Amino acid sequence: MPGSIPHYGVWTLKQDPKSPHIYLYFTDSSDSSSSKEIEAAINVRSTDKDSRLVFWLTRNFSNDVTQQLDGLSQSFHLLSTYAHCSDRAHSEHIHSHNNSHHHESRHYNDAGAKLQGLDYIRTQGLVNIKSGSVLPTEASGPNNDIMDELEPILTDAINQKATVYIFGSSYGSGIHDIHMNQGSLPSFENGIYEDGALLFKFADGHWEAVFLAFASQRIPTNDKGEYESNSQTLASILGQTDSKDQ
Repeated sequence: MPGSIPHYGVWTLKQDPKSPHIYLYFTDSSDSSSSKEIEAAINVRSTDKDSRLVFWLTRNFSNDVTQQLDGLSQSFHLLSTYAHCSDRAHSEHIHSHNNSHHHESRHYNDAGAKLQGLDYIRTQGLVNIKSGSVLPTEASGPNNDIMDELEPILTDAINQKATVYIFGSSYGSGIHDIHMNQGSLPSFENGIYEDGALLFKFADGHWEAVFLAFASQRIPTNDKGEYESNSQTLASILGQTDSKDQ
């Protein structure tokens, strides 16, 4: 059953050029009377024994979802899987795999309510699971950890003033759960069509995308986003079961 990730939606924005690598800070000016700084909390380490992430980077991203995103105003938009779900009693307490923000989000725009959320497994043409790279948070040397991969695309997007679309869970002053949100242990929120992502539209019209997951998350998942009995960890699927970042 969809609708398990609290306040799941997509935030459309222009980046603040002072954004650091783990947190992106941007100004939300959707309310003409005021503006406030919002943060995007990007997980770069799992709390699981295997702390690594799985990373997919597409420098020339093409998917039908981009056509729908193009029409969204700069604001937070609840997406269909959350906006159309009536039983949200548990949503007062928001939990992520690495963050625990306890704030109810009341700031949103429902223009995206007809846009279905992302699902790494079910959204056609979104992510090729087997092309992922399992990376530690930090490692000595070049081009071998998650920060080495994230920095170039974030820097390019900032410098070129790309429009950014951040899929995740809003907690009022920001957005988190910007990663796969299914296949985790039952103690974490799981759901389908509620996966996080970073999508960038550049001035020349091309799109780039970043997808993140935890190496310990498992697939396949059922219609609640919980892993099935025959599931495997992403690390195992990608042949990277030995963690060097614990």
